Amino acid sequence: MGSPLPRSWIACAGDKRCRGTRFATLLPPDMRTAMTLNRRTVLAGLAAALLPIRAQAAWPDKTITLLHGFAPGGGTDATSRVLAEGLAKILGQTVVVETKPGAGTTLAGAQLARAAPDGYTISLITATYGASSAFYKSLSYKPVDDLKGICQVSEAPYMFSCNAEAPFKNLAELIAAAKKQPDKPFTYGTPGVGSGPHLIVEQVAQLAGVKFLHIPFRGGAQAVVEVLAGRVDFMVDPPISMIEQIKAGKFRALAVTTAQRFASFPDIPTVAEAGFANYAAPGWYALVGPAALTDDIVARLNDATTTLLKDEGVRERLLALGSQAKASQPKEVIDLLASDVKRWSDVLDKAKIERI
Repeated sequence: MGSPLPRSWIACAGDKRCRGTRFATLLPPDMRTAMTLNRRTVLAGLAAALLPIRAQAAWPDKTITLLHGFAPGGGTDATSRVLAEGLAKILGQTVVVETKPGAGTTLAGAQLARAAPDGYTISLITATYGASSAFYKSLSYKPVDDLKGICQVSEAPYMFSCNAEAPFKNLAELIAAAKKQPDKPFTYGTPGVGSGPHLIVEQVAQLAGVKFLHIPFRGGAQAVVEVLAGRVDFMVDPPISMIEQIKAGKFRALAVTTAQRFASFPDIPTVAEAGFANYAAPGWYALVGPAALTDDIVARLNDATTTLLKDEGVRERLLALGSQAKASQPKEVIDLLASDVKRWSDVLDKAKIERI
């Protein structure tokens, strides 16, 4: 019968007597266990190493939710639907819009902060988010730290406007008139206390040394009604709220808050032209995600958004909604937001407006 079979794999590897014999059976029990454990460890390690690659390759493999903090039917909702449609085509997955209005967009902010950082919940925020972050003092999340910037989408002016029958023709004349009647301040309407328009008027009033009386409403549409009726002297809001009234000759635009005159309204002067050198407080739209969103998904979303904003049809649709396409790097979104939060915090402090 010959000598017994060898008990080591080295000998067995070249021994004809090993043919047809399972290699593991030639090893002592303790070595078999060690080999089994080592093999499992190696396979587990390889599987773990491949997970990020598979995840990156697979995303997105299901519907993406695009969240925003405004009511359906407004300018932000319309802008989000332009983005959802375009991103769906580029990414190859459905993008659905979800609205979460209330508390100056902070309800939507809280929902995003709690969302899984997997790229399937992102949000369109606006300059209102920065103003609200300064105004609300007891938020359940950190407005800047709990977000990850993805890409700016567009820039838009806020617009000072009044009834076409008002005695002032521009912002400079409005301020001059306000200085003549300090005991009877002009009233102004905005979409609400702590909103971007509210804080912009407060800042301009501080710079001009005048007082205005704030009349907050639940949205810009109500302010339009009151200005048309002559019960409120002027208002500030994005142009989409009042553009039809301006075209109909019922409203007069006084100034825009962007650094330069806006492309859609080249005849309307800037706040800076009214005597406030270098003043700019533009509205803006930007895409963000939860803070732990991975850099590879951020990069893909940034690339997709930047590509989308180069499309002439998309640019025209945004312009019709009162904003001008403007892409950015992810970090620039967070820098812009942090700058706005500081700016409006300073305005609130100086005006002694109580935070809520």
